[in-house]
Amino acid sequence: METIDFSNKNQTEILNTLGSLFETARENRDIKKLEDSIRIANEIKIESFNTSSKAHYHYFLGNAWGYIQNLKYPKEEFPLETKELDYQIIHFRQAYSLINKCKNKDNYNKCQILTNLGNLFSHIGRFSEAQEYFNICLRIDKRFGMAYGNRGMALFYYARVVFEPVHQFIFMQYARKDLNRSLNSDQVYADAKQAFRGMILQIENAYEIKELNDFKTYDDYYKNLDDEEIEYRKWCAENRLFINPLNDILTESVVANDFLFTPSMILRFDEKPIYHSLFNQLKQEFVSARFLFYEALNADEPHFSDRDVTLMDTLDYSVYSLTLEQVKITFRMCYSLFDKIAYFINLYLKLGHDSNRVNFRNVWYKNLLKKNGLDSNLKTTKNWAMRGLFWLSKDLYDKEFDSSIEPDAKEIASLRNFMEHKSFKIVESFNEGWSEKTETFEIDRSLFYDKTFKLLKLSRSALMYLSFLIFDEERTRNETRDPNKTIPMDFLKINDDDKI
Repeated sequence: METIDFSNKNQTEILNTLGSLFETARENRDIKKLEDSIRIANEIKIESFNTSSKAHYHYFLGNAWGYIQNLKYPKEEFPLETKELDYQIIHFRQAYSLINKCKNKDNYNKCQILTNLGNLFSHIGRFSEAQEYFNICLRIDKRFGMAYGNRGMALFYYARVVFEPVHQFIFMQYARKDLNRSLNSDQVYADAKQAFRGMILQIENAYEIKELNDFKTYDDYYKNLDDEEIEYRKWCAENRLFINPLNDILTESVVANDFLFTPSMILRFDEKPIYHSLFNQLKQEFVSARFLFYEALNADEPHFSDRDVTLMDTLDYSVYSLTLEQVKITFRMCYSLFDKIAYFINLYLKLGHDSNRVNFRNVWYKNLLKKNGLDSNLKTTKNWAMRGLFWLSKDLYDKEFDSSIEPDAKEIASLRNFMEHKSFKIVESFNEGWSEKTETFEIDRSLFYDKTFKLLKLSRSALMYLSFLIFDEERTRNETRDPNKTIPMDFLKINDDDKI
């Protein structure tokens, strides 16, 4: 491999050579050859590649890092943080971003990338977000069999953290449905079908087949609501924004509620239910931000508070309104939730960090410094939701950390900094005659809305993982606690008995 000369090869030939190197090394289970091949790939100058070739380049590299991950950690358990996982996410996200920009619709490869991202996110504990990747894939190609099979497997594992038995059963129903559908696809290779059949048998051994085939038809829980509330709840459900795990499967009115709560917890006799109170506040802030964003999206006329407000026309195409301020508030509230979750984690897991210095990126590390390594209590955790929160934190940018796995992280952090502390404005267009300076952060309205919606989705996932984290942690703690020194704190949840 040291003598490979790419100078006389075109883009297709270079990609074919790389693909062959990676696949040969995988078949031979040769980690060193995979690493050498990745090093060679990293030395290739891809600036002259077209967009499609760049996407395939990153897709191949994402696969190569996945091969190394699987060879190093063949079992289900793996270290909380590995460079192989970092690079897989980075390359697959870059591949997906690039392939979306291609003029030709390369739907097959787009679906491959999305399925790989879904598998990867399920693997690292970001199981709610994994469903979105599978769903996007199946909207592109409803016959893509590997997406059905892998979505079914992801739902099976997702069900293990769901602590409501009825919900867990529904997850198993839909997991089995997806797995069975994948078996009828000629796109699914034999080894995968064998794995999917094995999981179907596990589900059928746990539940009666008659029950698994009985998909309930639910009542219309919108019928007694006014039209305005119905439209809001439909929007939340269709965009999968309810703090309810079943909203990752269903969008009917039966899941149009924020069901998820803090699980039963064991406290000392003299201990306040602080964690229940903290979670309540986090949840309320999220649902308020969600409504503000919805209201801004659906404002069909200027608000009366904007009338008779005289603003100078500075010829910079900037726009001002109450609805835009509502979107800014949504952005701020969602971003602030992440550090508040870090504050919660620091208290709940008794990590002992300075509460004035802890944030969502550094709470996982010794002395809040990445160079000192992960906290010893966290780096080998088997708590899947905790792993998910850790990997979600890596989507955010922090100047003390050298990288993020989210390509837009640095820009979003800069946007927030300008919004909170400097100068920020939303524009309809840009004055091309002006020099580019950074006194004010300028952003297109639609792009800002997209980034705010992305934060809204991310904060929803973070709150769900936090609830599941506590559930799993409490289950572990209950096995070791002295019942004579503790009292269960299980607050009643007032819900319609028929809702799920």
